[in-house]
Amino acid sequence: MANNKAITSVKTITQANAKHVANFSMNAVANRRMNMQRMQNVLLIWLDNNINENNADCSNTIKQLKRVVNNINTFTNGDQCVEFIQTINNNKVCMIVSGSLGKHIVPHVHDMSQVDTIFIFCNNQEWHKQWTKEWPKIKGVFTDITSICEALKQTSQQCEQNAISISFVASNKKLDRLDPSFMYTQILKEILLTINFEDKHFKEFITYCREVYEDDKHELKNVTQLQTTYKNNIPIWWYTWDAFLYRMLNQALRQMDVDMIVRMGFFISDLHRDIQRLHSEQFDGHQSGTTFTVYRG
Repeated sequence: MANNKAITSVKTITQANAKHVANFSMNAVANRRMNMQRMQNVLLIWLDNNINENNADCSNTIKQLKRVVNNINTFTNGDQCVEFIQTINNNKVCMIVSGSLGKHIVPHVHDMSQVDTIFIFCNNQEWHKQWTKEWPKIKGVFTDITSICEALKQTSQQCEQNAISISFVASNKKLDRLDPSFMYTQILKEILLTINFEDKHFKEFITYCREVYEDDKHELKNVTQLQTTYKNNIPIWWYTWDAFLYRMLNQALRQMDVDMIVRMGFFISDLHRDIQRLHSEQFDGHQSGTTFTVYRG
């Protein structure tokens, strides 16, 4: 009798542990997805009945797409795809939809504010070009992934640029007369500039990036490049580097993601001082009306 109770107890504990592990795994996936959404403004959705990530061709396609947009979500079910889009608040969605699902799904997603661009991926380009003319968010009908990646790169870069707000404020302007959101940004910036960032802050940021991109070999190479050569280039060079860094910073500033802004505080501080240096050099001895170079963001 005692043995039966012990066995039952062990089974209960084992089942509880298994459930805990499953929940932990699901939470880890959810957290990783959330962190990916914090990395850049653009989120990519690929909808196709035939997606099988265990298939070599499919896996290779996903790798190619991730080189353009890190945050990719695949769906084989149209209803689940629509439900997912409805949960998105702070990202712009680019969609790749198969020809077989396109005509059915596009009417349901086209007018969603989250959806920026739709690409149709099919085998019969001429036939699908006919019905897609009715939908302005459809930016092309493609038969190969290379062409989609090229179009996606242009679209994602434009989305990132559109997400950037630019403000011009005189140095003598009082903060209490500014828009509150801009005022808070200025205050946060001033606080960051008083912090003496150390090497440990840089290392913590690198560790965070490795955790987020642990399944993305291409972006992990970029993280390694940042880690090993950060001191070799000026901050403005890193900001114009076509990789995760500027997208992450733009997204954090756009959303006023204080946690991410603080994580990137070392870089914001370096970038601010670098821009100040260039501004001083270009304005040294010149009139205020002289044209000078500015940088994106």
